[in-house]
Amino acid sequence: MNARLRGAVGPGGARAGAVPAGRGKEGTDMLANWTGDRHLFGGGLLSRFWERVRVSRHRLLMLDYDGTLAPFRLERSQAQIPPATHAVLRRIVAGEATQVAIVSGRQVAELERLIGPLPVDLVGEHGWERRSAAGRLTRRRLPPDVMKRLERAARVARASGWGTHLERKRCSLVLHTRGLPPEAARELEFECERLWRTYFECDTLRLHRIHGGVTLRASGHHKGSAVAQLVAGSPPGTLPVYLGDDAADEDAFVQLLDRGVPIRVGGLDRGALQRDHAADEPADAVIVEVDHRVPAVHLGHRTGAVG
Repeated sequence: MNARLRGAVGPGGARAGAVPAGRGKEGTDMLANWTGDRHLFGGGLLSRFWERVRVSRHRLLMLDYDGTLAPFRLERSQAQIPPATHAVLRRIVAGEATQVAIVSGRQVAELERLIGPLPVDLVGEHGWERRSAAGRLTRRRLPPDVMKRLERAARVARASGWGTHLERKRCSLVLHTRGLPPEAARELEFECERLWRTYFECDTLRLHRIHGGVTLRASGHHKGSAVAQLVAGSPPGTLPVYLGDDAADEDAFVQLLDRGVPIRVGGLDRGALQRDHAADEPADAVIVEVDHRVPAVHLGHRTGAVG
């Protein structure tokens, strides 16, 4: 897999990709091997990151699923974590210094089927449900009026002929356009967004553009609030790191701007990573471009593994 470190300027001047000395594999392997080309815009950000990993006694590694851990698939049930990545996750979980959480828009039950018996924290539906690493499931109550509004939006979408593209979740409704010709996808997204925004969006139900579609999602909980809860439950001095790939992860990025490391997997549009920073003061964030066609996700230095 090819991964390129694409930007974010940080203080310091150590060689990009340098592995800090200190705690050995357990302390330095927050992310997996670099393969392919890599470069740093400005100097020091990567070395600064590894220094923070080295001095942290405990880490919290939070990972988006689709587009981050697993490649996008037209058939969503086939979006499996590549075997090499799954092996890396198992190795991390077997250690004691890093807590792992998968934070996704998918439902927890769906995540469990996809990842198998991996004892990690699972946050589903953008924070509306959570399964602890020990297996305890917590589901937040969805207000009845929101539930009814979502069902009405689903009925209208099906009546519009969009049923084959529709996914109904407990707390959201998703119109998927992945696999359609680009022009047809844009037209469908435009029509759906116009309909849902006009008749169904409100304070308790918000419309969002996502990779390959549009979603109408209950407000009140999101990936940012889920990340805040995970961080609050971590031991003092924990280094929180979050990897995500799209607009749905922006709330999580914002949560970590001043207290952790947000890492955007994907293109160069930094969105929330620079929202509160001047042009000459970019956020403390790493942006990684990943090619999922090769079956592994490797983000990190040459000889490590996520740990």
